[in-house]
Amino acid sequence: MTRFLLSFLTGALISLTAGASESYLCVADLTTGFSFDSAKKKWGSAMFRSEKKLVVAKAKQKPYAWEVKEVGDSRPGATCEQDFNEAGNLFCSGVFDLRFNSRKLRFLYVYPIGYWSDGDKGGPSREGDNTPALAIGKCSVI
Repeated sequence: MTRFLLSFLTGALISLTAGASESYLCVADLTTGFSFDSAKKKWGSAMFRSEKKLVVAKAKQKPYAWEVKEVGDSRPGATCEQDFNEAGNLFCSGVFDLRFNSRKLRFLYVYPIGYWSDGDKGGPSREGDNTPALAIGKCSVI
């Protein structure tokens, strides 16, 4: 009976672990980029507050493997077509791009909108409305 109970509990534990979907909370440590000085009509480098918080979770919508949402946003800002590769790297793209390593629990975030896409005649925004940014930070399993 003890052997049966031990076997049952081990099987249940393995089943629960295999069924558990890992998610990650990623918080930016440093953020840099470019901003537009409207008085000088010139772009320059800038340091931004590192307030970016992202959740990386299994995708709810096929054909994606993972999705990335900013904390407080219900829509994914980036999706990941492939699962983690052998090196533990995940590559995601969308409104922003994310590179994440599950072994080092570090990420690189890129917001590419602005500079090259702003200020076009007939475009939806003026030059400087968007500021390209790059952030690095750490993640934890949630």
